Amino acid sequence: MQTSTGDVQVYFRHSQIKFMADGQEAELTVYEGPNGFFLPFVDSLAGKETYPAGRYLEPEVLPGGRFMVDFNVAYNPYCAYNDHWSCPLTPFENRLKVAIRAGEKLFDTEH
Repeated sequence: MQTSTGDVQVYFRHSQIKFMADGQEAELTVYEGPNGFFLPFVDSLAGKETYPAGRYLEPEVLPGGRFMVDFNVAYNPYCAYNDHWSCPLTPFENRLKVAIRAGEKLFDTEH
């Protein structure tokens, strides 16, 4: 994956998850990297209510080859707060047309 600083980090496509959001079926790719499973995503609120480059999740592995994905714990990457961090950019296949109204939102830098 390309990163916010122009580097490349290696992740492998592991599986896809399907779910309903805002009454629409959605699909995301789960990646596997050196630190485990990784789920970067961008939703339709990006740049308005959520960080424009996307948010991250670490899905919990469940028995039977399944994952628990809790969007309530979605978080902004470190590069949202400091330009010196190198953060993986969300791949095109993980850009949703629906809103995920859970997890960390944009922060107010004025206060």
